[in-house]
Amino acid sequence: MSDAPHPNAIANRPLAPLLLALAACSSGDAPSAPAAAAHAPFADAAKAQAAPASADAVEEFLQQVRVESDAADARDKQQGNMGYTGRLAEAIASEVAYAEKGGAARRFVVANRLWALAPATSERLHRSADELLPDQPLIVYELALHYTRNDDCPRALPLWKRLKTVGALPPQATFLYAYCQLATGDERGAYDLVQASKVRESHVGAEKMSYAVFGGTDYLTLHDEDYRKAEAGDRVALDRALARAFDWRSDWWNYGQNAAARDALHDLMARLWSAQKRERAEWDCLWPLLIDSERKLGVADLDRCQLLVGAHSYPASSALGRIVLGRLAADAEDELDFSAFHARHAATLRERAYSSAGDFEALRVLAFLQQSVGDEAGLAQTDELGWKRYRDETFARSRIEHAHPAPGQTPDAAFRAMLQQAMRDFPQVPRFILIDAVYRHPDGELPVADLSRLLQAETRDLNLSQGQAGVRSSTQLLSMYRRLGQALNATP
Repeated sequence: MSDAPHPNAIANRPLAPLLLALAACSSGDAPSAPAAAAHAPFADAAKAQAAPASADAVEEFLQQVRVESDAADARDKQQGNMGYTGRLAEAIASEVAYAEKGGAARRFVVANRLWALAPATSERLHRSADELLPDQPLIVYELALHYTRNDDCPRALPLWKRLKTVGALPPQATFLYAYCQLATGDERGAYDLVQASKVRESHVGAEKMSYAVFGGTDYLTLHDEDYRKAEAGDRVALDRALARAFDWRSDWWNYGQNAAARDALHDLMARLWSAQKRERAEWDCLWPLLIDSERKLGVADLDRCQLLVGAHSYPASSALGRIVLGRLAADAEDELDFSAFHARHAATLRERAYSSAGDFEALRVLAFLQQSVGDEAGLAQTDELGWKRYRDETFARSRIEHAHPAPGQTPDAAFRAMLQQAMRDFPQVPRFILIDAVYRHPDGELPVADLSRLLQAETRDLNLSQGQAGVRSSTQLLSMYRRLGQALNATP
């Protein structure tokens, strides 16, 4: 498993409820923006392409959205930090009550704000906005995205078609429209759509949209669940939440500290534990360094805090150990030799990972150290544990990659059985689908059905579309659409 500590995590990024509109319209890696600002380029595209009456309707609605968005931002400041202190459900309920007192624009704004945090509620509010203001392209667009996220393509397709007909389909949505065409068996339509689109010029926005629609449970939702468990005394939940706060995912590319989540958990830790408790003492010793991205963390700091280096023990918090190792690697001027860490701490990490209570953070660090020192046998065991017991896709991918036969070698029955099990456990992983398809078609000429399945999976997570240093892009996705076109044209 190669991505355990995320040593190159980016600096702190402000978190706001994920606004789908930002992903929909951004043509670059832009910072978060209010709903109104985020929707503006889409409105401009609609005005340029749609009938004048339709463009005027979009602009009029957008003006209302700007007003409601400003009001919603003001409410956020009044409510404070509820989302990070175990009161997310209360905050969402307050948002919904506020939305239902307003018209279509207010419901639209609140629905966008709840897109990732409360998907079903967001859809309900968007549908109520549609009932109040039928055929408004901005609202129709959001509903198409909801239905696509739910894999309800028979409901999504008529909306995508309607948007395209009136010239209100942003190029960033091309892959999602094509996804639904593939899912319903219209491979030719999907290929033609992508070929005729300008998605290549808006690939970053398209990639962000893929994350917004298929990126999974929002990190703030996971944080809220773990915060409440930790508040009730669950130490594992607190450890998990701390690990997430220092490694907060904001899109396919970026992980970094979330200061609001991090500081809320530090305050909770101070309430739950005395200053003398080992876990808190270790966190407190390193905390000023960990939260300051301008200061470098070195071996001397760990020695001062009596952690990890030399004869010192592994931290009581496995999350702290992972964060520290990642930071140490990132701050080191020369490449670190992890052999000493592996020799000193592998047994402790293995004991924690295999314990009845389980320790996912310990498992991640163990895998990272094993891979760093070339312990292939140990890594295979760790990957099996992460895959079979912890049900984590990353470990299954690592196990398959490391067991994969060398180029030119024929896979044996054991590897084929392993691959089939991985595909049953994680049916949407594009790499598994690709490996299986290539083995069935060693000439490399994949049929339309395999390419369609692969394209659908890749649209969902861009797993294959990674360039140097793990940077994601849709390059591979576009390449696969070209392969689809070749297969379609070759089919009698």
